[in-house]
Amino acid sequence: MADAREPEPKEPEALAELTDEEREVLTKVAAIVRRIRFGTVVLVIQDGKVVQIEMAEKFRLR
Repeated sequence: MADAREPEPKEPEALAELTDEEREVLTKVAAIVRRIRFGTVVLVIQDGKVVQIEMAEKFRLR
């Protein structure tokens, strides 16, 4: 059965279509990813919008 969804847009086109809110979320996620060495980043989504970003950083002792 064929997939009825539209194909994913190419990278520059996809970035151009982002809202200011989506850009802000991605900027915050990127900052967190650059900051932590080990851990997790969780996005909490409600009604199709990111409402919370959770970060858990782990520290390796060895």
